[in-house]
Parts: sequence; C-alpha cells; structure tokens
Amino acid sequence: MRKLICVLLAATVLLAACSSTASQVALAPAPEPTTRVPADGPADESAAQPDRSSATASPTAQPTPTTQPFIPDTSDGRPFLELNLEEKIDEFLVNSNTTFAANVAAEMGQTGQRHWVPWLLDILRIGGANYVARASMRALQTLTGVESSQDPSTDYVIYGSWSRSNDIHPGAGYETWKRTLYGKIVDGQYDRLLGQVSDPVTLAAIQWGGVRRGGIPELNNPERLTPAQADFMTPEELVLGFVIGGEAGVYPVRFLARHELANDVVGGVPVVLGYCTLCLTALMFDRRLPNGDVLTFQTSGLLMDSNKIMIDNETESLWNHLSGTAFAGPLAGTRLEQYPIATARWSDWLADHPGTFTLATPLPTYFPETPERQSIAYDYTPGAAYRSYYSSEDLWFPTFETPEVFALKEEVVTVDRGEHALALGLAALSGEDPFVYVLGAEPLVIVPNPGGARVYSAADVDGIPAVPWRHGAAVEVALGGVGHDELRVNGVDGRNRIDVRLPRIVSSQSFWFAWYGLHPDTEIWPPVDRG
Repeated sequence: MRKLICVLLAATVLLAACSSTASQVALAPAPEPTTRVPADGPADESAAQPDRSSATASPTAQPTPTTQPFIPDTSDGRPFLELNLEEKIDEFLVNSNTTFAANVAAEMGQTGQRHWVPWLLDILRIGGANYVARASMRALQTLTGVESSQDPSTDYVIYGSWSRSNDIHPGAGYETWKRTLYGKIVDGQYDRLLGQVSDPVTLAAIQWGGVRRGGIPELNNPERLTPAQADFMTPEELVLGFVIGGEAGVYPVRFLARHELANDVVGGVPVVLGYCTLCLTALMFDRRLPNGDVLTFQTSGLLMDSNKIMIDNETESLWNHLSGTAFAGPLAGTRLEQYPIATARWSDWLADHPGTFTLATPLPTYFPETPERQSIAYDYTPGAAYRSYYSSEDLWFPTFETPEVFALKEEVVTVDRGEHALALGLAALSGEDPFVYVLGAEPLVIVPNPGGARVYSAADVDGIPAVPWRHGAAVEVALGGVGHDELRVNGVDGRNRIDVRLPRIVSSQSFWFAWYGLHPDTEIWPPVDRG
C-alpha cells in the first residue's frame, strides 16, 4: 500500500497531542516536528518531505472506542454540536483539533455544495488522524461523485486534481480559512504570504509541500571547480549546462536534485537556476528587474500543480517556477528573462565546452540564527534523490487531470513560443537525426542529444527561402556545428545545399503532467490521436 502523504506528515501543520482525560486527540501548532526524513527526499529534519516509509495505521482503521464520545469545549462554552456549519468552522480555526475537523468535514459533505471541496482537501492534507481522513474522503466522494480509493494520499491527488481541473471556486470565507490553517505552519509566515494571493481559485490550488520556507537550502554563489578538479564526476552523469556572457558552466543534477535552487553570477549576469524535483524541470532566469534591482530567491515550501513556488527575499513575491512569472506580491505580473539550458551527459558537455566550470560538492548547511535546527547533509550519489518518487507512476501532489498521450512522468522536451507550444517525447527523440518542426509558421530545428535536445529557429534567415524548411524535413548539420547558442546547417531535406547559422531558442524539459498543466493546447510530437 502506498504510504500516507496526507495524514502522517513528518512536519504536520497541526501536532497531535493526546488528552489526559479522554481518548480525544487535540491539535495544536507544531513547534518542531521530530519524525524521520526519508533517505531520498529533502534532509531538512525540521520541515521535510513527508515520511512515506513509516506509516503506522491503515486509512480504514477504526479509532479506539470510548465509553462516551469526547467533544472539546468551545471558546464561548456553547455545545459544539449545536453550532451551524459556519460557526463550527470559526470555532475550528480558533481551537484546532481532530474532533472538530472530522465533524466539519462530515457536515461539509452533507451540504451537497461543491465549493467545499478545496476546504476538504485542506483538512485531508493536515488533519492528522485516521478518522479525520475518513470523514474527509467520504465527503469528497459525496460532493464529486468520484469513488474514493480509501487511501488518503491517493485521494488527496485524485480529488485535488479533480478540483483543479473543474476550476472549483471555494466561495466566501476561504481566504481566512486557508491563511489561518497555513499560518500555523512552523514560523507563521504563510499567513502573510498567502494574503498576497488575490484569486481564490489560485489560493485553493496552492498546497504545502512539507517544508518551511528555505527548508530546502538553496545554493548561493556555489564554489566552482575546473573539470580537472572535479574528478568525482562520472562521464555518464547528467548535468545542466549553460553559456551566458561567454562563460560556460554546469550544475550537476546530483546537487540540484537536493538543493533545487541556485543564485549565482555567470558571465557577469546575476542568474537563478530553479530545479523542480517533482516535475523534473530545470530553468535558468536573469535575476535582474527592469529597474536594475537584483533579486535573490528561495524555495517557498509551497507548491501549485505539483510544481515549486519560488519566493524572492527582497519583495516576498511568489513566483511560478515553470513560467518565471510572479503571480502574487509587489512584483505580480513581472516575468524574468530566461536563458537556454541543456540537459546533457557530463562527458558530452565537457567535449563541447572544455573550459567549462562545474561545482564543488556542497558543504553541510547550518542555521546559526536557529541553532535548534539540525544541520543538513545530503547523499549526493547520482540518482539517490527522490528515487522512490521517480520509480513510481504516482504523483505526490494534485495537478490538472492530464490526457494520456504520454505517461504522467514521461519526460518531454518543451518549447513555448507565445501563441504556440510544443512537447516532444524525450524517449522518441533518442536516436533521431536533426529535423524540422514547423510550430505555427515558425520552422524550428530539433537537435536531439543524449539526455535532451536543443532547439534552433530557422525563421527570418537572410537569403534562404522558406521552402526547404518543410515540416519533418531532415537537417544536415555541419561537422562540429552543434553549438550552445547557434547551429550551423549544411543542407535541408537532402536537396537544398545551404550554409547557414541558426540561433538557439529557449527550450526546457519536464514531466508531461507539468507541461500540460501550463500549456493545455500544446502540440505533440510524435503526433498522436488525442481524441
């Protein structure tokens, strides 16, 4: 049975504490969780990925019976069961405990009103007891008409994806609900940060990822090595390569899979590389704003559609990692400039960029401002991070319901050209020669490489007619002509002998579910019947 993600949290919002007078479980804000961290997830012991290896109870197990049900006192002394639903919600937010949570969940389900679905998902996420989970799952089944799996972690993804795909509006009062519950997490920052989110549907889509802000420590100006110094790196391991301002560099995936974010300066340009382990996407952005200010970024600890939300330290705006766009806070609407990045084998990158830099193995992370927090040291063995997640077909968090043209976690090479988007199956690209894909009216040249692909634009090439760039045409690349920033082409379609250099455009890679969530109208290669 898949382990519980929604109920038995390593860093739960509400810490269960047993009453000395009855078998009731009271819930209160957690000062510091103590459960073990899984070996393949984040290693911040104080706020880490839920422990999926130590579930102690079945989601269908019955609570220990008592001679008389225990109902906690309300703040004003009125009997809780005599309150209406809105009053019960208010009381639960003041006096959070599992008894109130289960009762509120059950009554929400009895209303038949679907706007309660996001509220129930929050209860399921942070409820902290089996009978709370069961009450939430029964209510969600009633309201959605979708049969419960009887497993809280599975239902959390199923019903969360249903809510997202059906654009469920949570109705009046949800902002107070969400901010109050999330404000109980660790240091209380989420109350303030979520107060910046103006759209209730977006607010409902935001989920806590199980770590505090900065709980996955970012790399800041990481130490660099020459290739000769990096004798620990293996030829076949994957790296994230880039050339900015004439300077070539790589971040080993083994490091970014643990730290997920790096603030750096490359070629004189302040940049941030965000790596979402849940959606397997690495993106490089310019940290400069149009007015010249430079931002520094952290992992917020929040997710949306199983994708990381970044936060900048200067304005505390919240940023969609996949688009590089701030969606809440003072910088809402701002979009960062993006740079091309290549996923490649270390040996291949080194052969093309012998003067590249790479990174030294990061040192353990310490927290001098909060000495009670344990230091963080990771296992940087290639492939060690999130091994259990990548070996499973299941998701850990909700997203949009996704068509099955690819598997949810199948890797795709992606291109966003504004009005048109493209997803190319990475597995199908393996062994393919360079070819033309006409996206909209723009001919693109796709150049596969082990681990990924690079994409170049053949639009507006001086002196070259558009005819050779027909869709699907084979492209003859000049010897040594595959560069990070440009491609030298000798011929197209076997008939047109040309000598031209094409500029590279920004492309990326991700799991299929993540790309579709942001680009539901994307084109697909290889072509499939999406009917």
